[in-house]
Amino acid sequence: MIRRCFSLLITWLLLPPACSCLAQDAQPEVTDADLPRRAPLEPAEALKAFKVKPGFEVQLVAAEPLVMDPIAMDFDENGRLFVVEMRDYSERRDDKLGRIRVLEDPDGDGVYDRSTVFAEGLGWPTAVVCWKGGIFVGRTPDILFLEDRDGDLRADSTKVVFTGFAVDTLSKLNVQALLNSFRWGLDNRIHGSSSLGGGTITSPQDPTLQPVPLRGRDFSFDPRTLDFRLETGGGQHGMSFDDFGRKFLCSNSDHLQAVLVHDRYLKNIPPGLDPPPTRESIAADGPAAPVFRISPDEPWRIIRTRWRVTGAVPGIIEGGGRASGYFTGATGATIYRGNAFPSDYLGDAFIADCGSNLIHRKRVKEHRTSFTAERAQDELTTEFVASTDNWHRPVQFANAPDGTLWVADMYRETIEHPWSIPENLKKRLDLNSGWDRGRIYRVAPKGFRPPRSPQLGKLSPEEWVALLEHPNGWHRDTASRLIFQSQDASVAPRLETLALSSALPAGRMHALRSLEGLGMLKHKHITAALKDPSPKVRELAVQLVEKLSHPLGDSIWNQLEALARDSDLRIRCQVAWTAGSLKQEGGMRIAAVLMSKPPEPELIVPTLRAAGSFLSAWLLQQAREGSNVPSVEWLGRIGGVLGADKTGKGLEVVEAVLKSWAPSDRTIVLLTGAAGGAARAGLPFLPWVEKESIQPHLRAGLEQAGDMTPNVSPDRRVLGLELAAWLPWSLSRSSLLQALGPQQPPSVGQVATRAITRSSSSEAAQDVLKAWDGINPGNRALLVDWLCRHPDRSAALLESVNQGRVQRTELTVEQVMRLRGSSHQNLRQLAIKIFGDASKASRQGQVNNYLPALALQGNPAKGSQTYQQRCVTCHRKAGAGHAVGPDLESVQGAGKEKLLTHILDPNREVAPVFLAHQVELKSGDTLSGLLVSETADAIRIRQAGGLETAVNRAEIKHQSVSGLSLMPEGLEEGLSPADMADLLEFLTQTTN
Repeated sequence: MIRRCFSLLITWLLLPPACSCLAQDAQPEVTDADLPRRAPLEPAEALKAFKVKPGFEVQLVAAEPLVMDPIAMDFDENGRLFVVEMRDYSERRDDKLGRIRVLEDPDGDGVYDRSTVFAEGLGWPTAVVCWKGGIFVGRTPDILFLEDRDGDLRADSTKVVFTGFAVDTLSKLNVQALLNSFRWGLDNRIHGSSSLGGGTITSPQDPTLQPVPLRGRDFSFDPRTLDFRLETGGGQHGMSFDDFGRKFLCSNSDHLQAVLVHDRYLKNIPPGLDPPPTRESIAADGPAAPVFRISPDEPWRIIRTRWRVTGAVPGIIEGGGRASGYFTGATGATIYRGNAFPSDYLGDAFIADCGSNLIHRKRVKEHRTSFTAERAQDELTTEFVASTDNWHRPVQFANAPDGTLWVADMYRETIEHPWSIPENLKKRLDLNSGWDRGRIYRVAPKGFRPPRSPQLGKLSPEEWVALLEHPNGWHRDTASRLIFQSQDASVAPRLETLALSSALPAGRMHALRSLEGLGMLKHKHITAALKDPSPKVRELAVQLVEKLSHPLGDSIWNQLEALARDSDLRIRCQVAWTAGSLKQEGGMRIAAVLMSKPPEPELIVPTLRAAGSFLSAWLLQQAREGSNVPSVEWLGRIGGVLGADKTGKGLEVVEAVLKSWAPSDRTIVLLTGAAGGAARAGLPFLPWVEKESIQPHLRAGLEQAGDMTPNVSPDRRVLGLELAAWLPWSLSRSSLLQALGPQQPPSVGQVATRAITRSSSSEAAQDVLKAWDGINPGNRALLVDWLCRHPDRSAALLESVNQGRVQRTELTVEQVMRLRGSSHQNLRQLAIKIFGDASKASRQGQVNNYLPALALQGNPAKGSQTYQQRCVTCHRKAGAGHAVGPDLESVQGAGKEKLLTHILDPNREVAPVFLAHQVELKSGDTLSGLLVSETADAIRIRQAGGLETAVNRAEIKHQSVSGLSLMPEGLEEGLSPADMADLLEFLTQTTN
């Protein structure tokens, strides 16, 4: 689940091209005098413009004319640097000015003195990685292999090895959404980021490769065989691995993300289970976190912001009217893996913000199966590196052979997507200015003296093996690549020794992967690694079990069963994922061990996937023996899987178990799970639930749902209400409606609300609307969303709004717009009658009306009441509310003026993660909410009230992004400036 931060920007990437295509006469005019230009600094002067964390310095290693517009780089085994020059940024792709340079340091002083054009004539090249004397280059829509066969450092052979990236958008290709970040992986594959362009991949070199749709995923390929594979992804520009092969991503407004689940594990998710989230935003200060630039804002950006504020041009205002101060161009996320920095920097993340001329650092720490990333305590209000020079444009990094961190500085006057610059500004800017400049820097401890470039290509395979435990990650990666290239099996004994005895866990992992790459990985290597003292090595060993020939013997299953009890949650999850991929009866052994403990969120899906087809027989056996019956929490999940079995045999198993048990909490939960699974699978559930053997458990559940006696705990009522959710409205009506009242415990009301939203009954809609005045306001937003999903329910909702039963402000802007634009004429006309045509009112006028609130002393206790009435359905503060919009704890320091603007004008700026998505289902329902994650088969939507819904792509008729926030305009209706002052005081109050 992606963590939330205050929505501080809308990025150029998601602005429609039309935003920059206004008729010129509709925009204000500017003169050159309004746009004073800053001259570029020569390299020696540019070094003086840096402010660097104490103890470090920035050293120049290359500059124009040796290198221009560097945006990606990779070292070969002898320290030569291959650099991608994107000289055709941002609008000259057709000119094919892109090049690949090779930089050399013949005198060994750590500064490059020689530059050779390896290849040219490339349109928008963006990625490079070295392989076997040549390089793979990313140049959308292709991946090329360029080879120098005669040793003159000029490519004389070019092959297209893959094609189809962003193939659907080539006519309007987004310059900042191209494939990028080629990285050598621990698994002996080259990995890359697909960015946001999508595509369908084929290979001219392998006609047998069936077209592979990317659909938001990254990729990897074997450079020897060109085997192509999808990988979990979804970032934009920047991707990196840590020492243990764990993957990190970034997007321009979500500066650091971690991958949680390998894409291959998303196959064979049992029916009845939602696929798990595949990646997570991990920055503690939020996706679009504050940054502390020391360079002045560019004049054009200031003018564009002013125009947007005044409404002179369209576009969502960034930063509440500020031109900067937050991540606007996060790029190049890289995990530091060198040995030149102090040891506590190992594993830290470095992210550039090319728009703010800085390099940001995060301390990365493991948290359950993911990570958290925080600023260092001595960098809370400063950046690791920042420049006063507006031309400094860091875009990518490299862990270097010398153990330091290298920076590719594109060095441009303007970095911005050309679609998002108003035409009257754009015509005054030179977007090509700086195309003949560029720098590469080394960030190093102060006084660092670089060693001579290593010559790994001249070493023997035995010496490469020794380098697998080198303290610098570059040496380990390069040595593993050379071993894989050579396919020299004679080093296997040395690798075996290293896999057992290296003092470095990463060294043992590289040795295991190198054995695998040579085809020499054996049963004994894996069994030894499964007992390794390092959890990182054990986790890898569990993955490698998948490489063994099947079926596995008892000895391996015994080891996996022991590891299912490991204290490390990551290992337990990996055991479950691996067991599910093996599709053997041993997977049920693993699942049984994991289900003997209360379920942890990360373990639910992999555990039941591990059980596979053996789940039914196991449950029947446990029911007969009665000794190791799963907990109530697990029974609900098991019921969901069995109920979704399209053969109907799963329901037969549930019925058999219910026959052997007296009605109780566990039978209600199992029945609820089965009902839900059957409903989601589209199976006929009602005839089954009417069976005589089921009726006692059904009656017990309904009685429990409606039991309002004081001594009945809310948790027991919740069990009954969850069952009622799947029953006909005539059976569940009474218990669900009475659970919605404000006097009911929050957990009861929330469950009842979610239950009602599963109903397709028009009678349910009428009953809910009749009871509206008695429904807890905290439950209404989700009910409104449900009412808006279907034409019949929408009509009933509009009639209630027309009658004054439902307040107009209880609908979001996006919902009103959807109703105004309905394809059903009666709905459209009624919505326009009630709400009018699209509002022409100025939200800025409302901001001005409430400015007096900033001068008043607010009462936080009264503000808390307003928060509960108007904000709690979509925001959290002090543990109360729902994490749909930004967590308000993260913005309490933003200042009252900025918060006031966001409350009164919620669509002024919307971070991409908070854009409303509309999903029209084939059933006629429409979901509206935030897109949490997506896979090849499903998407996950979070709606008001915090409800998350996984939707199979096969159920989707149409999907779109509204470009608006879920937060409605007009929340201030009925509030005085004094009331607003109270709310602002509450929101900015620090929670103890």
